[in-house]
Amino acid sequence: MMTIELIDGRADTASVARITSEVLRWLLFEPDAIEHFRAQIPTRRDWLGVLDGDPVGVGSAAVPLGMEESGVAVSMLFVLREARHQGVGGQLYRRASAHARSLGRQELLMFSFEDDPDTAGFAEHHGFVVEPTPPVGVTIATLAERPGLAHGVWEVACEAFPQIPHGGDAPMQSGGYEEFAAFHLSGPRYIPEATFVALARGEVVGYAQLAWMSRSAGIADHAMIAVREDWRGYGVAQALKAAQIAWAIDTGLDELRAGNDERNDPARAVNAHFPYIPLPDYLQLRGPAVAGASPVTG
Repeated sequence: MMTIELIDGRADTASVARITSEVLRWLLFEPDAIEHFRAQIPTRRDWLGVLDGDPVGVGSAAVPLGMEESGVAVSMLFVLREARHQGVGGQLYRRASAHARSLGRQELLMFSFEDDPDTAGFAEHHGFVVEPTPPVGVTIATLAERPGLAHGVWEVACEAFPQIPHGGDAPMQSGGYEEFAAFHLSGPRYIPEATFVALARGEVVGYAQLAWMSRSAGIADHAMIAVREDWRGYGVAQALKAAQIAWAIDTGLDELRAGNDERNDPARAVNAHFPYIPLPDYLQLRGPAVAGASPVTG
């Protein structure tokens, strides 16, 4: 039976650097760089996973400078390929998680490359999801944090709504600002904390909105996702949807539902990046109003 031991990474910085570099392959770390990280990030702790006396894994957790307001701890969880599936990664994960929680963080943010399916599989098994990041120069906020962005959301809707396929004879319209805000940004379905706004140079370039379908059942639906035409194709919509899903998980929702016209290829392509389960197709039925019916009065 193999023996697993976790030791303080500071006891063997050379092994920390070697294992990290070997697992990542495309990023290399020298021991003095690891020492510098530790000195500059006081919250950082790292551990070596030792299997039968040989250092084979690295785990860490920290809140880097500039991320103090975030809800995550940045983590490394790396095990040499030949030592995987022995329980080392699980022990490092538990130790890093405990340190993150001691820092007031409920989530870990870790990284890997897509040519390392073991690490991605380990992460998926433990509930991690790939988190798309906004393109350079784009930040994401919510209308709960910055309600003054509502007018910019309407401006994006004015551009995007007429381009969205639907069952009517004329392009869909957003209406005037007051009309739009009264319908989309108020009422029992409205969730300002889950109405995410993408900003570039201080201007709204996209938004994504969750709306309550059933508060009691913990179900919300993707009411809208829209991006200005000149910002499409850069990952803005995908990053907005990832922010919605992360909010739903953090809030404890049980389910999110999304629906798109089959002609809306861009929206369906965004959804394809996430593990949605297909529902039966939604049918739009169009037919004649019955002739000779008496007009409604009163």
